[in-house]
Amino acid sequence: MKLASQFWHTVCRHYRTSRWLHIPPVEKSESNDQLRDKLEYTEEVIKRAMTLYKPNEMMLSFNGGKDCTVLLDILARMTPPSMPLGAVYVKSANPFEELEKFVDDCVQRYGLQLRRYEGVLKVAFEQLIAEDSQVKAIFLGCRRSDPESCNLYELEPTNNGWPAMMRIFPLLEWSYHDIWNYLRSNNLPYCCLYDQGYTSLGDRSSTRVNPSLLAYDEKLDKMTYRPAYELENVRLERFNRDEHGQASVSGSKQ
Repeated sequence: MKLASQFWHTVCRHYRTSRWLHIPPVEKSESNDQLRDKLEYTEEVIKRAMTLYKPNEMMLSFNGGKDCTVLLDILARMTPPSMPLGAVYVKSANPFEELEKFVDDCVQRYGLQLRRYEGVLKVAFEQLIAEDSQVKAIFLGCRRSDPESCNLYELEPTNNGWPAMMRIFPLLEWSYHDIWNYLRSNNLPYCCLYDQGYTSLGDRSSTRVNPSLLAYDEKLDKMTYRPAYELENVRLERFNRDEHGQASVSGSKQ
């Protein structure tokens, strides 16, 4: 983690002036120590996948959200520099401009080989498999607390008519606060919308600021939205989302 921290200090200096990213201050606390077991668990899941599949047979499903940003960073640390990371991004019908820009920034920062699709997630994955039959497994940033994800296994084949591939869930046992502790303790950039009262990001038409983060700011003398990492009741994480989105590859709502 020391090398990763030094690396991200360099990244922070480069991106600090960007209006699309927020680079939070490093916070040292006991909660960071609690990440150790979660991180070891995640690395073991990834190592297991790497013994089953070749690098060109695995891809990351990346949409610029907080969870897959954490997963991207962990995968990047575990992947040799000579081995570019493959990822797939499915653009929603009405995406946030800030989120689109953040995805582009991550492509440059991590050297991602990103395949871009639009429309329905299931159809996009069908296109992916049709274009590249070598793809046999996909990394997903789902957590067990996500909708319809409580019974998932770390490695689980697709079902219900989805394109045949192995789904890999390295972050299943992570909590909402684990995700934010990892991002902030490692000074990782994340999409700036999370600092504007959004706790979960989806399509612009079905995503709004989380009302539970609205609070009075004494310095500004007005009501403002606190950042996502200050959410206390994690059950309200998706309180800002209309749960009628398209089905996701995890079996939950996207």
